[in-house]
Amino acid sequence: MVQLWIDALTPKQALFANALVERAPSKVKCTVTTRNYSELNKFISQLGLKYTRVGRHGGGDLAEKLRASVEREELLIPLVKSSFDFSLSFLSPEAARVAFGLGMKHYICSDSPHANAPSRLCVPLSKGVFTPFPIQKDRWTQYGVISAQVQKYHALDPWVWLGFSKVGASRKVHGRVLIRLEEWFASYFRKGMGVSDVVSKLVAGIRRIGDYEITLVPRYDDQRQWATKKFGKLCVVPKTTIDGVEAIAKTDLLVGGGATMTQEAALMGVPNISYFPSAELDVFSNYYFPKKLSVEASTPTELLDKTFSLLKNIEQTKSLFMTRAGEETRTFEDPVKFVYDRLLN
Repeated sequence: MVQLWIDALTPKQALFANALVERAPSKVKCTVTTRNYSELNKFISQLGLKYTRVGRHGGGDLAEKLRASVEREELLIPLVKSSFDFSLSFLSPEAARVAFGLGMKHYICSDSPHANAPSRLCVPLSKGVFTPFPIQKDRWTQYGVISAQVQKYHALDPWVWLGFSKVGASRKVHGRVLIRLEEWFASYFRKGMGVSDVVSKLVAGIRRIGDYEITLVPRYDDQRQWATKKFGKLCVVPKTTIDGVEAIAKTDLLVGGGATMTQEAALMGVPNISYFPSAELDVFSNYYFPKKLSVEASTPTELLDKTFSLLKNIEQTKSLFMTRAGEETRTFEDPVKFVYDRLLN
């Protein structure tokens, strides 16, 4: 029996990990570790994934990030020592460092070479990187692996949990807009350059166009409290983590301040706008934007103008996005099978 340790640190990573567990070959036994992080805790419980919680999220302060990381490495050592054949993470510095220190082969699944800090810490210590096909190999080799260690699957990460059944779910107009708030505490986030800085104008403009139900989707408890206090009378602010895929399937437009929900919308054929001026996201620049599966907005003015423009012609827009998504995803492969084929051979 092959023993595989998977370290998942965010809701997106938990979705990928869950698929790796559920679709693992019979000769593979998976053990999943996570950390104490409010959004992840709630989501992973809803997912039903078995896991062991080790350590905590460090928040937005650099010293606390470092302290939490060091503490987590200490806690992981006795848990994983001499127990596993391989380890896999989605850019976990602690998993990479502990695996390397214990002489264990560590692999990475990631679509985020823009995440410079964790990439610099993880990639050089890893045996290989599995990544979506639109990402150029040199985006990973810059961190210390050679080209042969970077292996690309013909799909995008959300395809792991979306699959063909989620594409083309509905073209009807639901009267809903989702606004996904940005990653305040990410190392690459630049303060003052997120969706939350434009929400007031977005909400006002959307309400002028039509009677849309507007939902703000936060990432942390602090962000949830902020959104509820400021916009709770105008918008829906979920009290807990939501099923993003289910919510997207019932919406007309997603305004995305991050990557995962925006990618999900794009692959599902739901109109979406990516507003991420803090960093250039490879999968968007190289795939979603040129394939017209997502609309790029790089300034507040662009975000407002494009949001309002899409909503004014939403029926035709939904039809176009749905058709494009169906055409593009027709040839996608299963990243889970791809990863196991290479790990075991």
